[in-house]
Amino acid sequence: MSTLADAEVDRLWLGGDPAALGELHRRYHRRLEGVAYRVLGDASDAEDVVQRIFLALPNAAYRGTATLWTYLYRAALNGAVNVLRARRRREALQERELRRALAAAATEGTGDPEARVLEGEILGAVAKALLQVKPQHRRALVLRIVWDLSNTQIAEREGVPLATVGTWLRRGREELRAALGPVLGDFSGETR
Repeated sequence: MSTLADAEVDRLWLGGDPAALGELHRRYHRRLEGVAYRVLGDASDAEDVVQRIFLALPNAAYRGTATLWTYLYRAALNGAVNVLRARRRREALQERELRRALAAAATEGTGDPEARVLEGEILGAVAKALLQVKPQHRRALVLRIVWDLSNTQIAEREGVPLATVGTWLRRGREELRAALGPVLGDFSGETR
């Protein structure tokens, strides 16, 4: 089947040949992953998008009005955009949760008004600095610090290997430290 032209394989698949699906996957999956990767910037997310496309393909609405490559390309693009939108919604929700948690922490504490103001300023600076941390690193930090999850729990929740969580936490701390550097200087009375 590998010697057939794309159009012939498309026709075989439309005709119900089960071997054609494997050939389509062999021919197109790398290219489709590239399409999804350009949108998402994450190889594992791109692989997931393409896997979902091929799992859904037997029940797809494709009827042969365009080339199958065009249909699959569009499916990869749309799937990647949907993953990106979901990622952004999740990040926005996490940001809101972080702000709520920081605001709640700011209202707790001592009855000393000056201490509360200083604590509020510090928490505000931390929240602002956290927004400068890469989104996946920020998620890992928030899950660790605010929700007190272990690396294993974070890995399961995010669907990534345990080593990735460790890397995200380390890099997140470095990014947070860099973002807080000027602010910490302000609070300690140092001049820039």
